[in-house]
Amino acid sequence: MTLIGRADEVARFEAAIDRLGTKPWVIEVAGEPGIGKSHLLDELRTRARDHGMLVLGATSTELNQQVPFSVLTAALSEHVSTAGLGTAQRSTLAPLFPQLGPQRAKVERYRIFRAMRALLESLAKPSGLVLMLDDLHWVDDSTAELLAHLLRHPPDGPLILVLAYRPAQLSPQVSAAINQAERGGEVERIELDALSIDQFADLLGPDVSQARCEELHRGCGGNPFYLRLLTEPSDSTAAAALTDELTGLPAVVRLVARSAAVAGDPFEPGLVAAIAGLDIRSTLEALDDLLARDLIRVDDERRLRFRHPLVRQVAYLDADEDWGTIAHGRAAAELAKRDAPVTVRAHHTALAARAGDLDAISTLVRAASVAMGKTPAAAAQWLQVALELLPAGQPQLRQRLLTMTGRALAVTGRLAESRDVLRSALAELPDDDTETRMTAAALCGMVERLIGDYDSARTVMIAEMPAGTHTISSARLKLEVVLNSVVRNDFGRDLDLVYEVLGFAHRSADRVLEAAAHALLSWASYLTGDLVTATESCEAAKAVFDGVPDGEIAEWIELAVWLSHVERLLDRFDDALRHTDRGIALAKAYGRNHVLPQLLVRRAILLRWLGRLGEATRYAQEGGTLAQHQGNWSIRGHALVMASRISLIVGDVPAAAEAARQAADTVGDDSIWPSIAARLMVALTASHSDQMTTLMDILGGPELTRVEGLTRPLHYADLAWADLSSGHIDRAREWAWRATQTTHSDLPTRLGLAHLATAQVEFAVGAFGVARARAAMAVEAFDQGGARFDAGRAHLVWGRAAAGLGQSAEAISELEKAAELLTNASAPILAAQATRELRLLGRRAAGSDTLTAREREIAELVAGGSSNRQIAEALVISERTVGTHLTRIYAKLGVTSRAALAAQHTRGG
Repeated sequence: MTLIGRADEVARFEAAIDRLGTKPWVIEVAGEPGIGKSHLLDELRTRARDHGMLVLGATSTELNQQVPFSVLTAALSEHVSTAGLGTAQRSTLAPLFPQLGPQRAKVERYRIFRAMRALLESLAKPSGLVLMLDDLHWVDDSTAELLAHLLRHPPDGPLILVLAYRPAQLSPQVSAAINQAERGGEVERIELDALSIDQFADLLGPDVSQARCEELHRGCGGNPFYLRLLTEPSDSTAAAALTDELTGLPAVVRLVARSAAVAGDPFEPGLVAAIAGLDIRSTLEALDDLLARDLIRVDDERRLRFRHPLVRQVAYLDADEDWGTIAHGRAAAELAKRDAPVTVRAHHTALAARAGDLDAISTLVRAASVAMGKTPAAAAQWLQVALELLPAGQPQLRQRLLTMTGRALAVTGRLAESRDVLRSALAELPDDDTETRMTAAALCGMVERLIGDYDSARTVMIAEMPAGTHTISSARLKLEVVLNSVVRNDFGRDLDLVYEVLGFAHRSADRVLEAAAHALLSWASYLTGDLVTATESCEAAKAVFDGVPDGEIAEWIELAVWLSHVERLLDRFDDALRHTDRGIALAKAYGRNHVLPQLLVRRAILLRWLGRLGEATRYAQEGGTLAQHQGNWSIRGHALVMASRISLIVGDVPAAAEAARQAADTVGDDSIWPSIAARLMVALTASHSDQMTTLMDILGGPELTRVEGLTRPLHYADLAWADLSSGHIDRAREWAWRATQTTHSDLPTRLGLAHLATAQVEFAVGAFGVARARAAMAVEAFDQGGARFDAGRAHLVWGRAAAGLGQSAEAISELEKAAELLTNASAPILAAQATRELRLLGRRAAGSDTLTAREREIAELVAGGSSNRQIAEALVISERTVGTHLTRIYAKLGVTSRAALAAQHTRGG
């Protein structure tokens, strides 16, 4: 794997080379298993050789602990013959290195120590020696004594001793010697920490989503070795290395390790003894052995647990299936004796129960009911096992299990499975069980909507919808019917249902239900152009959302999706981002995975408006990847449309076209908005002669009849941009005028876009005065709405227009603002345009008079043809950091591509 996140450690080693021959001369590299000690040593070895030093080393192993001086013999044997040693010294070392000649009958230990010290001094001349001893925790006693001697009596000359080890397993003798040498200034300690999520992202590469990076980081605890275990085949060398640690254990110790893996993490010795079928004394002795080997540890609460979850996994898989079934049965029985919580027992029950065991089924159903609130994935697993165990002749229990399972699968994001189970439930539920049928129908409607089958969803729900709203089940069903209509822009006939649910919520004092109804009413009112009702209902929903505890919101997590969406429609970006972030946190905390793709994509949209385009792109990718995994093609399409939109507004038309094509392929040719948005982006990124005809067909002609009124300014601005790009100035002016006419004053970003479109058109025809005025109005509107990237675009037009009018000071001021905002927004193409305009005025962008030392270094590597990954490896920084530097380099130099940067570098620019 690429060395990531260890730049500081490498720099400290380089500093040690620079001060060669002085203190500190020992570098200790400490860290838990798999954290990257050996990988770092490989990098240090390369650096030392680049400096012309002799680099020797070896790795201690458990098998060599009984062989005196084994690691040093392995490290030095190839060079000992050429060392400048005296006859007595060679004779002293002959028992360790037979090539030195005849051996003495007996050599005192202190003579070996002195001769070994002389050997190191000789090998260090003249260019310096780096001696690397890895896995020092396995070192033999003789070597431990020798190291202690060397640390007390350092060799003379240009020598660096690198000692790498696991702290928990280091012998007390070596540990005490190192600590004493540290106090004397002989040793510099490097303790390797876990890698961060960003460093994991750099390690995994750009094709891995942020969500997957976070998932892997949680699973690995930031440990690169455990990352290999999770991402490489089960028969990889990494897996084999960990398996070897377990298979070499004595039989009883190995049995206890397996039993502890069954017991859980953390585990209690008494339960382990019951599972293993051993007495408590034998169990405790085996656990002491596992502690000594650092396979298990004592945590901060004095509980026993495995060194890492993956160590437990390997221990668990060490047994065959039959033994595992017996072991889980013993665990379940022991926990039942202790009256343990049902959720603790359910795990073992699910793995040990036999078909037809009604007691086991009861345990699993009760556990699932408890777990549904916070861990629905566990509930789904237990319910599915209960269904498999259920004997024939239990129709009522089966119907209950199907409905519960459908819900658990739905909220965990297993949409296709959930739909199948819920359809089975509706087919089997009796007609007179109206409450359960309404619950199943609302869930099925939600799942069908998320999958993208809106018609089927509506059919299922309408069939179960009652005449009035008298229960929470009927209220939820009716709000889902309304949402189905809203997302299809076909909401008029169902709007009365929202008021009906509001009345019920008010009567029953259900705050969350009332907030959900208000959020949908706000959304529907916006679509009808009723901004007053939309705003009032949004405020009502917000007041509840901000005042209700997390647990209540988590029960109806969709409220976070609906509220943040209408706040975005109403240009309340900060509120929307805050509520989206709370929704994401709650969805993760309570296992509501079905809303995560929507919330992540909504966050991407909000970050686009707030001018954080780099983050927006990452969240769009993350949400789209998760949506694809769940089969949520509508949100997958939204994510791709968002990625296309961001690429288009920053000037990367090819990337925008590719994302638009993928979006269209994902959602198909339908009348639902994701399909319309995808086809719109395909048309906007195309350059064919009938582009405008296609756009008119998609949007409903010049009046944009297929678009709700309050959103039309956004699309008129798009049309103005499209015609301006293709040279149809008069028509572009008409679209810009329409954008202004259809804009509501309470929606500042739409007003800003209308003014910006006009400013761009007027600038194109040389009407610099009008362009400057409209750009200034756009800046004011964007500042009001917090749309910082768009404000940067407006400052750019303003500056160019001022320059056209000969107002150099004003132009420079506006262009500097544009360069800063556009650079911060990760829009290098537009930022470079601002920089070029400033150069034409004899001024560089603020802070861009010179590249920093790091930026010059990166620019030179780019000019030489290096990729971002190659640059990251060469400079020991992350690829993401390279990208950030490149964005600023482009802006400072006024270039928009690697080729342009290389050309300018060649010219000496």
